[in-house]
Amino acid sequence: MRRVRKFNFPHIYILLLIIIFFAGVLTYIIPAGSFDTITLEDGREVVDPDSYTSVEQTPVGLMDFLSAVPLGLEDAASIIFFILIIGGSFNVLQETGALQAGLGRLTRLGGGKSPWIIPILMFAFALGGATIGMAEETLIFIPIMISLALAMGYDSVTGLAIVFIGGMSGFAASLVNPFNLGVGQAIAGLTLFSGMGLRVALFSVTVLVSIIFVMRYAKKVKANPEKSVTYEIDQTRSNDFDLESMPKFGLCEKGIFIVALGTLILLMIGVFRYDWFLTEISALFIGMSMLMAPP
Repeated sequence: MRRVRKFNFPHIYILLLIIIFFAGVLTYIIPAGSFDTITLEDGREVVDPDSYTSVEQTPVGLMDFLSAVPLGLEDAASIIFFILIIGGSFNVLQETGALQAGLGRLTRLGGGKSPWIIPILMFAFALGGATIGMAEETLIFIPIMISLALAMGYDSVTGLAIVFIGGMSGFAASLVNPFNLGVGQAIAGLTLFSGMGLRVALFSVTVLVSIIFVMRYAKKVKANPEKSVTYEIDQTRSNDFDLESMPKFGLCEKGIFIVALGTLILLMIGVFRYDWFLTEISALFIGMSMLMAPP
């Protein structure tokens, strides 16, 4: 019997090298040219679209191709270290267990089995995605939310949707997320976290539509469980969800949340009043990690 080889998607570094290679090949094909830049009233330098001029072709050689990676790392060092520092800071926050304890506290306040716990939790996950960039970090909450959804009479998909759709709706319509928004605006040369009014409107609409979608699905499944795509699987699951088994939201966890909230407030003040950029924001989150880290 002939064995079929399974296709493995290339690693992201391989894809980046392929893109660099094709970009180098195009230097032999596409005519070379350049644009002038102009300075706007707000101090930003942008390309003047009417200033294109042809220049001499300078195809990329083998050493230029290989040098693109270290030169790119050097040129984008501030952004790269910004991502590393922010990511490390949020990992410290996650390791404290305060997020899990806060989720448990929020679930208890929502009544445990009340249907309104779905929009409450989805908004919480969306807020995490829109502010501190919670994305793959939300995966640890999926088993808890699936157990909660089953205990409420829904299905596993509902529990997954609370976490995934809730978190990703906030991440996509970011407010002050330093990963997608901060890095994107830094690369584009825009004022950090500018356009807040538009983003608040987009965040509100995106999260509201996401909540309505999940609530409608949950209502349909609860009325007729056999309509669930995971109906047979869910019949084999235990739904003895116990709120008391979730981590307690004690004094230490409250202090961690206060530090995180204070960091976000200082971030907004620093960016909009004192023109903080990547270096200052990185320093701020290093300070946050120092305050949160267990002794």
